[in-house]
Amino acid sequence: MIGHGVPGLDIRQEHEYPVAAAGVFAALTLGLDAWWPVDERVIGPEGHLSLTAQLGAPLVEEAPGGQAAIWAVVDLVEPDRRLYLSGWFGVNGVVAGRVHFDLTDLETGSRLKLSHQAIGPVSEDVHSRRRAQWRRILDRSLREHLSGLSV
Repeated sequence: MIGHGVPGLDIRQEHEYPVAAAGVFAALTLGLDAWWPVDERVIGPEGHLSLTAQLGAPLVEEAPGGQAAIWAVVDLVEPDRRLYLSGWFGVNGVVAGRVHFDLTDLETGSRLKLSHQAIGPVSEDVHSRRRAQWRRILDRSLREHLSGLSV
C-alpha cells in the first residue's frame, strides 16, 4: 500500500558505491544488460535489456523469437545525476509507476537514491518482495558489476 488505502508501491532506498556517479549512470543505462539478474527479467533468462539515456527512450527487454516488453520510458535525464522512468517496470498489477535514480558524487565514490512508486492492485507480499528485489539488484548485482571500475 502506498497510503490512504491506495494499493501500489512506495519503495525508497540508498546505496553507496566505490565509483563515481558517471560510472553508476553508465551501468544503469548502456551497461544494464550486463548486470541485471536474469531471474529478474519479465521474459525470462533469454531476455536482453537495453536502455539509452535519452528522453523518450524505452527500457526494453527482448528475446529471440520476437518476445519483447517495454518496462518503462525515460522521462527525465541529467547525465551522471538523474534518470527517471515511467512505466510498470515489470511489476504485475501496476497501472502507473515511476522509478527515479538520483546520483551524487561522494569523496569515496557515489550515492544512488532509488524511488519506486506505483499505483495499481499490488498486494502487500508483492510490495515486500519488490523491496527485497531492489536491494538484491542494486546492493548485490550492481555492486558486483561496479567492483571492477575505478573511482
